[in-house]
Amino acid sequence: MAAPEVYHLTNVHSPLDVRIFYKQAQTLARAGYAVTVVGPGPEAWCGERAGVRVQTVPVARGVGQRLLNLWRLLRVGLGADADCFHFHDPELLPVGAVLRLCGRRVIYDVHEHFPLVVMARPWVPSWLRRPLSRLVNWGECSLARCFVTAVVGVVEEQGNRFAQRPFAVVKNYPRLEWFSPGCGQLGPCALVHIGSLSEDRGGLFLLEIMRELAKTHPQARLLSIGTFHSQQLREQFEVRRQEWGLGERIHHCEKLVPYDELGAVIAACQIGLVPGQVSPKNLASFVPTKLFEYFACGLPVVASDLPSIRRFHAVADWGLLADPRDPVAHARAIGCLLDDPVAAQAKGAQARRAAEEHFNWEAEAENLLALYERIAPRKGIGECVG
Repeated sequence: MAAPEVYHLTNVHSPLDVRIFYKQAQTLARAGYAVTVVGPGPEAWCGERAGVRVQTVPVARGVGQRLLNLWRLLRVGLGADADCFHFHDPELLPVGAVLRLCGRRVIYDVHEHFPLVVMARPWVPSWLRRPLSRLVNWGECSLARCFVTAVVGVVEEQGNRFAQRPFAVVKNYPRLEWFSPGCGQLGPCALVHIGSLSEDRGGLFLLEIMRELAKTHPQARLLSIGTFHSQQLREQFEVRRQEWGLGERIHHCEKLVPYDELGAVIAACQIGLVPGQVSPKNLASFVPTKLFEYFACGLPVVASDLPSIRRFHAVADWGLLADPRDPVAHARAIGCLLDDPVAAQAKGAQARRAAEEHFNWEAEAENLLALYERIAPRKGIGECVG
């Protein structure tokens, strides 16, 4: 019997996105599904990778091209005789609706709480954010309720928004085979920050922390890997870095590090940073993936004391929490760990233990496969949701 065929579609993420390609698609391929991922990227990425077929559409440079890509992705879906289509962007809900009306099974993967994301976007005028957030919430929930076979979320609380459809939680925990203590040689940077930079994620706050830390620990260096959310933020970051004399203390890299190599980069550092700021999005239940990647590499963490992060501190003593508004408090916490390597190592060991026992992809993979057994069962067994 032929393997069930699954297509993952995205118009926003790279087809080599960590959640889509490295976690979900590879998990499904290893479980016996024939998986294709389609998303914006260069033609050189096309072909088979780790048992997954990758297909690209042009990278959109504007609204018009993004709309054109929706048509391209719809054509891909209509031309594929797949058992299931799994899409990852709210703007693809109309594409999913068409595929559903054509009798296909579709899964909507909700990576974030998009109504809250709208509230945090700097390019959305302040007067428009609240009504636009309500419109996004209504449109997303209505289309999902009417035209989606099942919904996948990243936290349990999302299930309340999509209660009328089958719902599965598949969290963004790391694959432990690629994230482990000692998998990289100790590098020149003691501190590490992984992930894209925006104001609500603490992109500029990192500079304030490093300026304060330089007063007590001038030898400390930060490695920051990730892209900026806007050109304006990039320019502000560079201007302040130079004005504050942090050019030699912060090494920033926007080059994509493959997920299966990222663990070695993190493990070469000593302390992981999560400097999230107070915002509607960060006050919700969503948690930055970097926190668990630090855990898996055995790094102690200095993180902003936000409710979404604080709850994980009750599981294990993996680091220190600091006021998200106070760079001095963050610098002081970092200094404490740098000055007491024995205590830092103990916290790092607890972080790794927490990753092994609770925060790893292996358990989440089972949740994903259980849902797929209902939607597109292997070998013709299981409950098939139409």
